Amino acid sequence: MSLLFACILQAQTKIFKEVGEEISTQIKAITQDNGLVGYLAFTRLEKADADSFNYRITVMDENLNDIGTLNFRETNLELQAVSFEGDVLCLGYIESPLTNVLSGKEARKVNKSGASSQVMVQFINLSGKILKTYNTNVELTPRPIAVRGSFSYKTISYLKHSIQIKNVAGTGFCLFYGDESKKEILLFDTKGNKLRDKHISADATNYYLMATGANFYLLTKISGFAPEGGYVVYSYSSTDPTSEYKYELKDKQGDWFKVLTFDNDPVTGKAYLAGCIINPDRAKDFATAHDYAKNPYLGVFTLSLGNTNKDVEVNYSYWNNEKMPGISGVGFFADKSFYVKYATAFKDYGGNTVFAGAALFEKRFLGASKYKLTDAVFVMQDHKGGLKLDNNIPCDESNYFIPAVEVDAFDKKSFYRVINPEIKTHYMIIDDEKHIYIYNVNSQKLERTIPHKDGNVKTTVYPAKEGHIMVSEYNRKEKYTRFSIEGVH
Repeated sequence: MSLLFACILQAQTKIFKEVGEEISTQIKAITQDNGLVGYLAFTRLEKADADSFNYRITVMDENLNDIGTLNFRETNLELQAVSFEGDVLCLGYIESPLTNVLSGKEARKVNKSGASSQVMVQFINLSGKILKTYNTNVELTPRPIAVRGSFSYKTISYLKHSIQIKNVAGTGFCLFYGDESKKEILLFDTKGNKLRDKHISADATNYYLMATGANFYLLTKISGFAPEGGYVVYSYSSTDPTSEYKYELKDKQGDWFKVLTFDNDPVTGKAYLAGCIINPDRAKDFATAHDYAKNPYLGVFTLSLGNTNKDVEVNYSYWNNEKMPGISGVGFFADKSFYVKYATAFKDYGGNTVFAGAALFEKRFLGASKYKLTDAVFVMQDHKGGLKLDNNIPCDESNYFIPAVEVDAFDKKSFYRVINPEIKTHYMIIDDEKHIYIYNVNSQKLERTIPHKDGNVKTTVYPAKEGHIMVSEYNRKEKYTRFSIEGVH
């Protein structure tokens, strides 16, 4: 294998032509310190022989300029994660013949062959040299898939807890994965040497890896009496193996937190979490419009992590005490006639936390209520716990529905954040059912509106480099995908 690096040009548009029905290109962001530094296109080409495929990796900078291309032949691979530190790329794959869709006969044949499944970690430097490859055996989980038009089933196997990779500044990379029998965090240096192997005993349903400076964290979630709660964060140090602590995400009364975001503060650099405070009396009632009217949440919180358990700081904003101007005791914004279905949150450069979500609009008629999802809503928490409606902007609206209907069935909004640190400005991408909206949170201005479909072209927008977005245009008729980096304006 060889990685040949090209001269950097200034193009910000790239087209991937799909020359066969089975050939497709997957784009993954290359991240460093939770910021985007480039892109990696992973293309599975034609089958090389009975047991292997041809693959191509194209490494691009933040402007989609080609930096290098890696062509290689390998057994069945699934790329799951990419990160960057110290001029080294760290790639995490699942290597297994079982990740294909197999019939029962094919699956039995693979199992009898003794072929193993592995997590494969590859380290590549910017000179095109593969520094090291790390492999460890894993047990994949089978899942049956019904065959359309028949009563038979096929099987696909997957890693129970997917690979996550974060760079650890000044050290290298931390990697998490989990199968049916074990969960591990691996710590590597930038040469690919394994520094630490941490077995995770916490039995959770979900795991989220984060890194800040020399520290890294594992956020775990269990399902229990409070289905939206059950979060515990574990803190580790890359420099001191003995420096560890865990913190249950609850308030002083023991009420669980619902986590909306886990990120780095743009001012202090510290890791923080933000979300909703769950009402213990309504912990299982949060799905329908009727549930929202009965106050499933008591307020919102922002929690900053430190080096020890005692360093944790929490900022609370309770509306159930009816002391928040403009917000009722059940979280209803009376002047606007809506509740907020909170989706995400972030800290701005002024020390505030901005919570974003969809407006659940309530209309009363002859004593009865009906609901619809309308605007994108931004609610601001200041550093003293004050809470106010910052803005709401019109987006795609759902049809009206009755109180007993689950709100998720009508909620088509997804929220993604873009930051321009030079001018200390946050933008929000609101991906709705028919349109994509680009909103400037600082100026409270809608910058752009982009339709999802225009003839044969389907458009999707993702966060990109600082102050920019990536626009993906898929032309189904011509069988190509065009990626372009554009300003938010």
